[in-house]
Amino acid sequence: MIKYKILIVDDEQGIVTMLKDYFEFHGYLVYTAMSGAEALKEINSKPDIILLDINMPDMDGLDVCRTIRDHVSCPIIFFDCKNRRNGCNHWIPVRRG
Repeated sequence: MIKYKILIVDDEQGIVTMLKDYFEFHGYLVYTAMSGAEALKEINSKPDIILLDINMPDMDGLDVCRTIRDHVSCPIIFFDCKNRRNGCNHWIPVRRG
């Protein structure tokens, strides 16, 4: 059975852990990055999809996307957790190409 690879990028450890546990439970191979710089290194894992936080301190998700878009063809889904008490409340799908 093929395991699809997901790269989760967020500077909030709790969110990364929650998403990682969920997707691993459902059979996905999960890579994580806690910053934009780490995300750039993890691109070598050739993910099938990237879940990317928009607001991160060192390099925001939009800058990460601009940097990697010429090197990956997988879908990128942006998310933003502005309302930390209620969890992630904004998911923004971005089409390839």
